[in-house]
Amino acid sequence: MALSAFAADNVELKFFGKDGSVVEKKVELAELGGGVERLVVPIRDIPVDCKRLEVHHQYANAKKGDEGYWVFPNGMMGTFRLDNGKYSLGRSPLQVHGVKTKAKTFAAVVKGMKYEYSMEVVADKGNYKIFPSFNIAQMGFAPYEDIVIDYYTLKGDDANYSGMARAYRKSQLESGAVKPIKERMKKQPYLEYASKAPEIRIRQAWKPAPPKIEFQTVENEPKVGVYVTFDRVGEIIDELKSKGVEKAELCLVGWNVSGHDGRYPQLFPVEPLLGGEAKLRALIKKAKDAGYLIVCHTNSTDCYTIADTFSDYITCKDVSGNPQMGGKWSGGKMFKLCAQVSWDNYARKDLPKVRDLGFFGLHYIDVVSCVKPYDCHDHMHPLNRAQYAEYMNRIMALARDTFGGAASEGPFDHVAGNLDYALYISFNVMGKQPALVDRVVPLWQIVYNGIILSNPSAETTNYSIKDAKTRLKQIEFGGRPAFYYHSAFMGNGRNWMGNTDLRCQTQQELKASGDAIKAACDEFAKLSHLQLEFMDFHDEIAPNVFITRWANGDEIVSNYSDKPYTFKGKTVKPLAYEFFKGGR
Repeated sequence: MALSAFAADNVELKFFGKDGSVVEKKVELAELGGGVERLVVPIRDIPVDCKRLEVHHQYANAKKGDEGYWVFPNGMMGTFRLDNGKYSLGRSPLQVHGVKTKAKTFAAVVKGMKYEYSMEVVADKGNYKIFPSFNIAQMGFAPYEDIVIDYYTLKGDDANYSGMARAYRKSQLESGAVKPIKERMKKQPYLEYASKAPEIRIRQAWKPAPPKIEFQTVENEPKVGVYVTFDRVGEIIDELKSKGVEKAELCLVGWNVSGHDGRYPQLFPVEPLLGGEAKLRALIKKAKDAGYLIVCHTNSTDCYTIADTFSDYITCKDVSGNPQMGGKWSGGKMFKLCAQVSWDNYARKDLPKVRDLGFFGLHYIDVVSCVKPYDCHDHMHPLNRAQYAEYMNRIMALARDTFGGAASEGPFDHVAGNLDYALYISFNVMGKQPALVDRVVPLWQIVYNGIILSNPSAETTNYSIKDAKTRLKQIEFGGRPAFYYHSAFMGNGRNWMGNTDLRCQTQQELKASGDAIKAACDEFAKLSHLQLEFMDFHDEIAPNVFITRWANGDEIVSNYSDKPYTFKGKTVKPLAYEFFKGGR
């Protein structure tokens, strides 16, 4: 990365008091060398009555009509085209954002208090401001570390969102926070296998979701619906083998007592209606004999009143001492499980028991990388968000050591060092975006492709049976194929992976699902090597035509337009792509 020395920039700090007062302070950034500057706001400099702190970089502003753009940690990118508007991102999956203007292009990496800020872009009468806002009053804790932000000036070929992502990747690698797949797979053979195999999730059993009974007990528990027994999963294996699917990783969802989200943190006994433990062990052996990985879905962040060990003690508390709750799922109203309790009382005990059933591969723990770290204000097990993240990393590291790999649901990178696969990176790459957003770019993929396996979006699950644009997005963003039997299971129709689904209740459905997976495997066989390479560059090279380039020189051109596009002598058809080996 070409970074050069330059005169120090400055930032304006705006301290907003709880009484409505505002104190402004201009600070010159400290030069670290190599075109990197640092802001440090020591704990002692944050007023006791501070409600929030905004950090305004001198070049993080623009006017309507200016060239350039802003990029947020979720990959949302916007140009300077509106008079008025506001977009706020309260949860940052990555700790990097960037701004490109005629004056300067920079990437900002938040390194201290990185779980306690939101990103803001505000357009007011054509004047744009882009800044992080540290939400001091909402923490419930006094500031527990200095605020630290590193600013990378980007020039030449680095002065774009790809350069912003590469700067963050470089920071992550140099700090030792993450290691490339090529390095890890020397000690993780299942990871190398998974890089060449689709992820096939099978939801087997669940109670109605959302539930009518929010606080369930064994006495009032709704009936568990059984959809895919262990025997039927065995028939899925037979179908895949008959189609010539040589590599696959199966993940059983809802194998546990009362099915998916049934009684967490309770897992055992294995759900009897599916066939019980004996049938499960036989299935695992069958998968192994077929040459497939087979793992299962567990949970370390949620708990329900029906669990055999549920008590007020195990829940995260808010600042008033009340249990923190989440959504409504099959087990009823979800309570947030304190990470320290989860580690001490459940993960260390249950994960080895799950492994003893025979599972092996990239074990899946739900939710962990789909939310920013929780906090807990219980006086018996208090955790700020940084401490919560430490416990989540302990759990994910244990899963990796126990099963051979660890996977979770989303893009939040507080567990990046212990994450081998992320089920999906976004919930909405292709749908309607906020007014200030032009499109979503593969910022996460440029950072982590070659480090963490991933699927671009919930929308691209079951991509080979979806529309052409969805199939194209899977390829453009370098996804590992993800399939899901019964991804659409919500009784209210709010299925975040879409309603186009895999089923296996009839032989016709079973055959169709095998065909869909085999088609994806055939396509993936030509591209799977890219899972091990860094994604280095992405851009729009013509209206609705995009190029993705990897570190080994391979390129993919994706054409979303309604006209053919010629690139390096090849014609890229509408709603199709072309692969260029080594850029040729």
